[in-house]
Amino acid sequence: MRRGYQLIAANRLYDWQTRPGVYSHTFRDGSLPAGADTELRTDNARLLELRGRYSDFGDSVTRPLVWTEGLLRPEDLKFFRGDNAYVWQVRGRDMNPLSYALTTYYLRSIDRLHLFDCLTEDEYFGIFTFDVGGRLVSRDLLDSISELNFLDRELAIGGRRGVNILDIGAGYGRLAHRAAQGLPDLGTYFCTDAVAASTFLAEYYLRFRGVQSRTRVVPLDEIEQRLATTKIDIAVNIHSFSECQASSVDWWVALLARYYVPHLLIVPNVVKSAEQLINHAGEDFGAVIARHGYRLRKMAPKYADPTVQQYGVAPTYYHLFELAPRSS
Repeated sequence: MRRGYQLIAANRLYDWQTRPGVYSHTFRDGSLPAGADTELRTDNARLLELRGRYSDFGDSVTRPLVWTEGLLRPEDLKFFRGDNAYVWQVRGRDMNPLSYALTTYYLRSIDRLHLFDCLTEDEYFGIFTFDVGGRLVSRDLLDSISELNFLDRELAIGGRRGVNILDIGAGYGRLAHRAAQGLPDLGTYFCTDAVAASTFLAEYYLRFRGVQSRTRVVPLDEIEQRLATTKIDIAVNIHSFSECQASSVDWWVALLARYYVPHLLIVPNVVKSAEQLINHAGEDFGAVIARHGYRLRKMAPKYADPTVQQYGVAPTYYHLFELAPRSS
């Protein structure tokens, strides 16, 4: 026990606990759409262009904390929805068939946007899926439904026409895809990222999903110009600031404050306590956010039910900030 081990009878355990290799692969072998195999390559001209442009950008924004060279492997470009740096799906004790089933039924009970009625899942790009109640679910789908419903409860995004959302650290664009399909009155969902491969994948993925008319991918070196000409109502940061240097968080939040983005949702993936916002280096970036005039409007567990918060998929806390009004 001193070393953290205990002997337990195998008949008291579930199959995924007694067969640790069942999810040892980082992606599921599945179908790729036509053309993906040749387009999603490390030598793609668009990816090389973006990498060159990002390398010329300020080091305070692009200096990695977690996203160091080699974190994304060549195969991750093709199977970017697998279990990798973008989304952990089958790692940890709260990511198993039972947790996925519990989370699915819980989210169905609080889905005021009726996203389960219009959003679906498939098995493209290496994603891990679970059959719950006769339908495929994934962490991509469930997290998106949870996040969009939280924004609706707090900011009524489902009933407001023309709301523009900016996703900082958007990865491959999973939340943009879900918002564009599930929110008929949405304005434009903008995706940006300080990792060139993420911008490249988001451009490809949102085009593949057919939601380009309601989404835009903004390269890092174009983001300030976009903010200068477009009113953004809500910025979201899902797990990204936890993986950034504090100097990078400071740059982003200063930019949001300069162009008066009134609301900022942060979802951390480092959780030491409900209230604290820290990155993987242990730095408190909550103080950075406060310094730029953002005040906490609402902090809530990802799952309001305590049992689901304990046993559901990837529990965390939602931190919604509001920017103080400009003085006249």
